[in-house]
Amino acid sequence: MQPITLEIANEEHPLYERVKALGIPANKTEHYRHFAIKPLLSKEYDITIPTVGTPIQGTKLIIENGVVKEYPNGVTLSFIDDFQADSTHYDALYFMSHVLCQNVINIQTKNDITFEIEHHFSDKNRFIPYRIAIQIEANTQVEVFESFHTKGSQESLLLYGVDVYIASESRLNWIRNQNRYLDEAAIVGSHHYHAAEQSSLDLHTFDLGSGNALHIYKIDLDSYASTNASHLLLATQEAHSGNVVYINHNQPHSKSIQESRTILKDGATGIFDGKILINHDAKYSKAKQNSKAILLSKNAHMYTKPQLEIYTDELEASHGSSIGELDEEVLFYICSRGIELEEAKKMLVLAFASILIDTLDNAKYEEIIRMDFELAIKD
Repeated sequence: MQPITLEIANEEHPLYERVKALGIPANKTEHYRHFAIKPLLSKEYDITIPTVGTPIQGTKLIIENGVVKEYPNGVTLSFIDDFQADSTHYDALYFMSHVLCQNVINIQTKNDITFEIEHHFSDKNRFIPYRIAIQIEANTQVEVFESFHTKGSQESLLLYGVDVYIASESRLNWIRNQNRYLDEAAIVGSHHYHAAEQSSLDLHTFDLGSGNALHIYKIDLDSYASTNASHLLLATQEAHSGNVVYINHNQPHSKSIQESRTILKDGATGIFDGKILINHDAKYSKAKQNSKAILLSKNAHMYTKPQLEIYTDELEASHGSSIGELDEEVLFYICSRGIELEEAKKMLVLAFASILIDTLDNAKYEEIIRMDFELAIKD
């Protein structure tokens, strides 16, 4: 058993120097400051590097403790031991996961397809790193529904991530549904999405419950590419949970919309660190960013950091942030109609969350997330 240090990494890996230069994250590392990453990495784990199994062909991509058990019809599956990661990523654990991962799970899509990714992690006191790469062909539409099943994984850590390339004139709709509890494994996901010319990425993330998790994103946009990123976070009990999302407008006429909505109960800590960077070459780009949070307890803490970094004058951009409690006047009005106070609060919270749940344009997944949300709010 050992903690997560540089010593467990392969010094001969081409990305080792990037990990070394950035350093293993600590509590003062900017995008981990409010996640208490140091105690998490300092624990001693049984470290398991997943191997390549013999998956069957089915309807989903099912990964059990880092090993692919099933992959969906309509895609090509392979395993890559020299995957070309994004060398400009800002997160050390992005590179660490690549250094530790001996075989990247590689999925190629050639036609329009909808499929699900299920992460199953059931080992106690274990650290498992793995990565998924997805290559999306030009002129196709792909939808992915990602979920986590971590019951029985106490005192464990899952370090994973996805590298997604969306070819020109394609659309990816990615829905991440994470509904977890405090006694389950902590999750750190570090991701990279690249949207090529005239492609689009819809990224919808739902982080629900009392589990500890942080997801770190880098999204790169080429000319006329667009992203619509929405993040709904409901954290309860003593959870530390959130998203760090950096969107880079690299070429002209790119577009991004980013909205974060957070609900915090008990002593939970919520994190939203969003930065939209518009580079010198990204003229005529459009960017909109907004973060809203509701605190249902005086002991809850919200750390929000919306940012715009702009290097051209020819663009449209705006951002905003608000943190508050439920509107007392609206609560009084609802209660005056004979509705109990707790039920009135639940109605307002659900209405606040539904703004993002209702945007999925998929009745099946909307219903799953709505049910998970209503269960989590009772936690």
